[in-house]
Amino acid sequence: MVENTRRKLAEGSLYSDLQEDVKHNLAQQGFQPLHCSSKEFVASFLNNVVQRDTLNVDFMMRNVPIHLDGTGPKTQKKKPKRKEVSAKKKRIHGIYNVSTANQRYEMYLPLHKLWQDYMKNMLNLQANSCLKSAYPKLLRADYHGCILTVSRSKCPSYIGTSGILLQETKNAFKIITKQHQLKMIPKANSVFSFELEQFVFTVHGNHFRYRSSERSARKFKPKPTTDL
Repeated sequence: MVENTRRKLAEGSLYSDLQEDVKHNLAQQGFQPLHCSSKEFVASFLNNVVQRDTLNVDFMMRNVPIHLDGTGPKTQKKKPKRKEVSAKKKRIHGIYNVSTANQRYEMYLPLHKLWQDYMKNMLNLQANSCLKSAYPKLLRADYHGCILTVSRSKCPSYIGTSGILLQETKNAFKIITKQHQLKMIPKANSVFSFELEQFVFTVHGNHFRYRSSERSARKFKPKPTTDL
């Protein structure tokens, strides 16, 4: 057994372990016997394929497995965390300030038209519509572009103020009037109204003292309203 193995190694062919009929078929198909050991063949193949200045072939053959065609383990790159600007810096840089050149009522009429289409599709109002089903949607709706009118308020100077809503914060509405004036109306102790499809809706500011992003996903419970 040992002598047979030594004889095969002495032949130095990669096909020395194959049977005679297999060797004959390989010769017919054009396979030529290689008169070298398998280790020498692998080393020669790697030297021709891999650049020697980037890889030590002898070291890789002995210690580290080589992954071909990108089949090796992939390391997941951590996504860098986004650095959000704080509210204090936003106020300092005036990100939400409307410049004097943009304080024109006519500029925001297209925004009001878009808001009307948005509300009509959401409420699906008809002449015989039941408005009780529309109230929960009104609490979650977006009012940027709506023409709001202060119908009642504990501060008499706010009553009658009307304009297109440009910005909404947790506690106030910022609107632009037809006189091209920006006014900040507090939500607390104020009642607003708006018209849509010949319907007049009333909005109690005390129920809207949330950020618009929070209000869209919030579940509201029915609660009594104190009349002003």
